[in-house]
Amino acid sequence: MSDVTIPGVTSKYDTQTLIEGLMKVERIPRDRAAERLEEVKLQKTVWLEFSRKLSSLRESARVLFSFQTPFNERVATSANPSVLEATATREAVEATHSIEVLQAAAADRFMSDQLGKDYTVPAGTYVFGVGDGSVKLSFSGGTLDDFVAALNKKNPELVRAQVVNVSPDARVLVIESMKTGKDNRLTFTDAAESLGLSAGLIEPSRSSRQELALSPLSRFEQPLDAAKARTDGKVLTVSPGGEAASRLPSALPSSGLVMEIVVELAERPDEGLSGPPPGPAIPGIGGIDYEGIHINSLPSDAELPEWAPPVQPPRVDNGRVLYLIDGSGRSYALPALEAGGGYKTITVPLSAYSDTVAGLGVRNQNTHRDVRITSIRVYDPNEVSGFSPKNPVSTAQDAVIKMDGIQVTRPDNSIDDLIPGVTLDVKRPSKEPVDLTIEPDREAVKDSVIDLVGKYNRLMAEINILSRADQTILDELEYLSDDERETYSERLGLMQGDMTLSSIRSNLQRIMMDPYATRDGASLLSAMGISTNATSGGGYDASRLRGYLDIDEDKLDRALKDFFLRSKDTFGFDTDGDLLIDSGVALKLDTLTKGYVETGGIIALKTSTFDSQISSINSEIASLDKQLAAKEEEYRRKYGMMEGALEQMESSSSAWQNFMNQGD
Repeated sequence: MSDVTIPGVTSKYDTQTLIEGLMKVERIPRDRAAERLEEVKLQKTVWLEFSRKLSSLRESARVLFSFQTPFNERVATSANPSVLEATATREAVEATHSIEVLQAAAADRFMSDQLGKDYTVPAGTYVFGVGDGSVKLSFSGGTLDDFVAALNKKNPELVRAQVVNVSPDARVLVIESMKTGKDNRLTFTDAAESLGLSAGLIEPSRSSRQELALSPLSRFEQPLDAAKARTDGKVLTVSPGGEAASRLPSALPSSGLVMEIVVELAERPDEGLSGPPPGPAIPGIGGIDYEGIHINSLPSDAELPEWAPPVQPPRVDNGRVLYLIDGSGRSYALPALEAGGGYKTITVPLSAYSDTVAGLGVRNQNTHRDVRITSIRVYDPNEVSGFSPKNPVSTAQDAVIKMDGIQVTRPDNSIDDLIPGVTLDVKRPSKEPVDLTIEPDREAVKDSVIDLVGKYNRLMAEINILSRADQTILDELEYLSDDERETYSERLGLMQGDMTLSSIRSNLQRIMMDPYATRDGASLLSAMGISTNATSGGGYDASRLRGYLDIDEDKLDRALKDFFLRSKDTFGFDTDGDLLIDSGVALKLDTLTKGYVETGGIIALKTSTFDSQISSINSEIASLDKQLAAKEEEYRRKYGMMEGALEQMESSSSAWQNFMNQGD
């Protein structure tokens, strides 16, 4: 069977190759349009990425002079974070405070006696109080674990319980208040009282509260003058040079007891110096009358010695005026008082001084201060409603700190109302004062400055790559990733000679080199260790001539430490006092970049031009595609007709050849 060919579909003359060769020539205009389209798209992409880098630089610049500026941030640094920590807001004022943590706030946390594993809690209404709040649990009875689970579901922010296995056969119940402060004592009522007693959480206490009488007084110690102490039964006043004592009827063991004293160390009013004495009084000697005229005698005059004011005694200030008296009559000096500020309540843990307590002595060795006491009492701080914790893990107490010599108490360890803009976090007591320094957050400023310089250098590198076809530019940028290096290799010199890039580059360099007004005179970035630093080792480093900035961190640290406000002004400063920043590196960068990246700015106009070009080229390509399709169809039709004619001619030739062969 002979081969069958269909013109335009199969061809033994290989016309398809001929058509493809002709169409390749026809497609040259279309391929050139596609290349132009890719080039325009690349330029648009590059400008959009460049705009993002400009915007990023602008954002970093705005941070350094806007209301978000890190120059206004404050940081609180504690010399001993294990004792005291603190956080500061922008409202904090630079200062250094000496803070002594006398006592950390704590909450009641009571532990039971050891209980058997089969210990059960009977049914009942269990009420646990904490300060003004309470938790009421109606329990139907069950195991200790059931009771703890039910109690913790009621109000875990007020009262919480847990079971601790202390041995394979024994466990303890722990119930704790979740609020610190001496006013937030944990109490047991209704069935909770019975549970507390039976489990050994609490035990009945014998009241140890005793008031020390302010009248009558007894002698404390010689040689001070007991006559300089007076009392009306309500206030004991000890004048300078005086002493007195208030004693208990009998001495008490001091274990677990505290003494609370309401006392004032007050300055005496300034009596001033009296003038010289008036001298003797000499009566007048009368006068005479002569012809209706009365003439008085000249008054007598006494010669007085020259008066000299009396010598004032040297001033003595001594805050140690209170003394604990034990059962043997020995005395122990209590912490010194601060003068002024009105009455203060002093709480003294007695067992820290002596095993017994018998009274309180007052010895006033000041020359210009009175000691006044309105109340003295001894009591057990753990006693609540006739019960005391049997196995206290911790007991409710306030935080007590002394700041700059002033003692304050707060119910929480987080204190935010003592220093404006600062929150103190008390950790534990300390025998030594802790210095708390509130200062600018220089690290945050340094990070922002480094961020600005980093983004500036990335932008400058972008400009160098796009404006110069020089491979060494890429080789100098060691921080580029492999993907970035490959991408930038395709863009080297892409916008060589572009006036917009040249303008941005020159303006950026000028901004970074110009001096700026500050409250201390003109200042340069180089004074902060930020410069091009083009010279290196006596010659020139070509990479440093491309506009990149270097940072001398040591110099920057010194500038931020010693010239903080001048450094702040270098980035943004109000020169005319109208409360608007009108000078500075950061402001100038913001102003420059704004004109390029804002809506309707220079880059937006450029990209809109690219959009028009892309649309025009796409239309051109679409038109060329139609023409090419029609041309290819025409070629296929013509070559199909040619193949048909050739096939017909070959068929006729074969017929004639066969006819001739038959005649032979």
